Amino acid sequence: MITFFNFCFLFTCIVSGISVNLIMAQSGAEITRQMFDSTKKIKTLTYKMKKMERIEGEMTTQIASVKLQRNPFKVYTRQEYPNNGLEVLYAEGDKAALINPNGFPWFNLKLDPTGDRMRKKQHHTIHNAGYDHVVSILEHLFKKYEHQINELTTLKTADWQGRECWIVEFNNPHFKYDTYTVRRGESITSIAAKYKLSGYMLLEINEDIDDYDDISEGQNITIPNDYSPRMILFIDQKLMVPVVMKVYDNKGLYEHYEYSEINIDPDIKKEEFTAEYGAYGF
Repeated sequence: MITFFNFCFLFTCIVSGISVNLIMAQSGAEITRQMFDSTKKIKTLTYKMKKMERIEGEMTTQIASVKLQRNPFKVYTRQEYPNNGLEVLYAEGDKAALINPNGFPWFNLKLDPTGDRMRKKQHHTIHNAGYDHVVSILEHLFKKYEHQINELTTLKTADWQGRECWIVEFNNPHFKYDTYTVRRGESITSIAAKYKLSGYMLLEINEDIDDYDDISEGQNITIPNDYSPRMILFIDQKLMVPVVMKVYDNKGLYEHYEYSEINIDPDIKKEEFTAEYGAYGF
């Protein structure tokens, strides 16, 4: 006779087995593609980001709240650390981003979002806020290595800060450095965009280049053939968006990003992307 206790135990085992089989039936590549689809459906997004980037050999940390609209692209950020209260406002098509430094020089600044002043000690520009930039890099790698992508990715699960996550690891044995001859009109930024690389990394590995425009036609520079030899994504199983991203180069950890307080498709008023919005300090 099957008692109620035995029935419950048997049912739990069956359900657990089904869950394990479902996990095992999916691959890291499939989960990542689902993440691509989820991020592309986002219209508006708010989150807090803790970013750690290797700058001149040292890991630096910034924490900021971000509010963005994907199309047309508009973004507002407020830094909490290390410059508490620093605000940045930018909309697609603007020639300059509006900066409230919340300190010296005690007035708002308008700076080129791709210029040296805004990119100083930053791996990325304000244009790369949100998920689209990292998704474009991963999609490029998935297309480039489509016939072996399942072998290059692994999948497991873990809990991160109370979130059940898929952990997808991408290991790239093809990563290497090549010599590249600069073509007419190219800059470090345009080369990085063309080949889905890190512009900051290009500056770092070419020590004779001082800034993003400090190259000329015919010059030989060193570039990696891919963005990274190893990337790890923690993907929230419910939201299907990244909550942690770790990027490595041949020296070790290069970038580490953590997303928290994620709110997908909140109702953001138009005035929240203007300097006149009352909650801002511009």
